[in-house]
Amino acid sequence: MNVGFIGLGIMGKPMCANLLSEGIKVFISSSKDKTNRELEENGAVVVESQLQVAENSDVLITMLPNSEDVYEVIMESGLYKSLNPETIIVDMSSITPKMSMEVSDVVSPLGHQYIDAPVSGGEEKAIEGTLSIMAGGDEDAFSKVKPLLEIMSGSITHMGPVGSGNATKLVNQIIVANNIISLSEGMSVARTLGLDLERVYNAISGGLAGSSVMDAKTHRIISGDYSPGFKMKLHMKDLNNVFESLDDNDVNLPVTDKTSEIMNALLDEDMQELDHGALYRYYEKD
Repeated sequence: MNVGFIGLGIMGKPMCANLLSEGIKVFISSSKDKTNRELEENGAVVVESQLQVAENSDVLITMLPNSEDVYEVIMESGLYKSLNPETIIVDMSSITPKMSMEVSDVVSPLGHQYIDAPVSGGEEKAIEGTLSIMAGGDEDAFSKVKPLLEIMSGSITHMGPVGSGNATKLVNQIIVANNIISLSEGMSVARTLGLDLERVYNAISGGLAGSSVMDAKTHRIISGDYSPGFKMKLHMKDLNNVFESLDDNDVNLPVTDKTSEIMNALLDEDMQELDHGALYRYYEKD
């Protein structure tokens, strides 16, 4: 099985590397020569363009920043017309359910199955190959690509039809964002009361307050290292996708509304490229 991989950034690059480590033949064409060289050393086949990636793919995996990028790369460029018959598209980007369904509606009549399979876990779990994957799409097509997804993940759940993977990711992103805010607020109180944050973490992480967010983000708060594992601007994009997807529904989200307000305030202070754990910086302001 030949796999094409488009979108070799913070998340996509290690995901692709994990496929290569299992002997999967992967075609790539990154805009960054360094990325091409590094993955080529691990066995990737570097071609001249994304269209050539598509032409060589039995399964095309995309890992792009947002809905607009997915539309531009797959649809607007005409890339989907270069796919071989019966190629399965696995879009692992975090986008709106609506965009997933729009792409599927165009490619399905041409014989291509479309799976939306966004991930959770950030760069650390992408490197480890232990991402959580939530997938939407035809069950038979999902079964065909599941062995590839298993290489990149620690858990995979088929959620239902196309769009349900990204709908589930929206739920995930609400919980993660609000969890980071709760962690930040609690640690801010701990610091104000003169407590050692490492000891606070050791004391409470094994109890009901403990979470994957606490495990992943506490060290960033303590060290002040907000090099991106998942950029804050991308998390804000996900929250905007929530609001867009709920536009016609009367749903009250007071906590998420406040988290969004805080995140936007930090983005206005040029924190777009920082890890979303930098939400803690809201509590460091004078």
